[in-house]
Amino acid sequence: MQSQVHVLDTRQLGRPGIIAATVLETSDGLALFDTGPESTFDNIAAELARAGFTPADVRHVFLSHIHFDHAGAAWRFVETTSAARTGATVYVHPRGAPHLIDPTRLVDSATRIFGADMQKLWGRIAPVPQENVRVLQDGDVVRIGSVEIRTIETPGHASHHHVYQWDESVFGGDVAGVRIGSGPPIPPFVPPELHVESWLKSIDKIRALNPTKLYLPHFGAVPDDIATHLDQLEERVRRWSCWFRDRIIAGEDEPQLIQPFADYEAADLLAGGATEESVRDYETADPSFMAVTAALRYWRKYHPDKITDGAQPSP
Repeated sequence: MQSQVHVLDTRQLGRPGIIAATVLETSDGLALFDTGPESTFDNIAAELARAGFTPADVRHVFLSHIHFDHAGAAWRFVETTSAARTGATVYVHPRGAPHLIDPTRLVDSATRIFGADMQKLWGRIAPVPQENVRVLQDGDVVRIGSVEIRTIETPGHASHHHVYQWDESVFGGDVAGVRIGSGPPIPPFVPPELHVESWLKSIDKIRALNPTKLYLPHFGAVPDDIATHLDQLEERVRRWSCWFRDRIIAGEDEPQLIQPFADYEAADLLAGGATEESVRDYETADPSFMAVTAALRYWRKYHPDKITDGAQPSP
């Protein structure tokens, strides 16, 4: 028997359909896959209430990774208790755990990117007590009631990324792509840990699970054929990385790439079925300027020989 799943809309920046948290009902309370940012915690509480629950019913929080749009509210579910229960257990990749326990470096890094918008975007960032953090390794299985949740290490978007499988369902995190409205799946290239080869292997890992349901933080259940979704995502990982490579070979640097890539991505989205409105929502979920910094770092760090004088662009 399939356990019931609820997709909760965080209504990031007041917009529906941007960031989702996914809830799985179990006999040992709710399992929450990603939390959204702390700035939207009250919205998640309202969504839980509509489903007949409270934040104190969340006993288990599984984080795909620790970026603030996915993990920023984790501490709130640890802090939220009832008379009979202590706070939730937070499950996370070993590379992510130290930054949950002490988020100082994470906050400093994000502040360099988002500046004065930090509070508006992410709300208050606070530590998760170490006793509430459980580190998961690749292949670890957590049994919650009658449900077994398997951990799969899936780097590419971030080195500290997991996807989670239960029954025939997978929570795909960001490595499974961003897909909003009627638009196509795109890969969220973000600094500092973009690694294309790892991302392609992670897509293969998700394929091998052969899920019948794939849940995305941006946004919700994939509405059609999952194999096609993954094929389209892989194609964009390859093509977008080559687009940046060719521009770098041509001598373009970050200031020269930000607007051209924004235009390139928007055209790609529209050609893939997105509306003008959903193109703006994609930009909210996955700001295109971040891909520029990420791709420049990727090519310069991992393949400097392919962007030096004499390197040839893609045909």
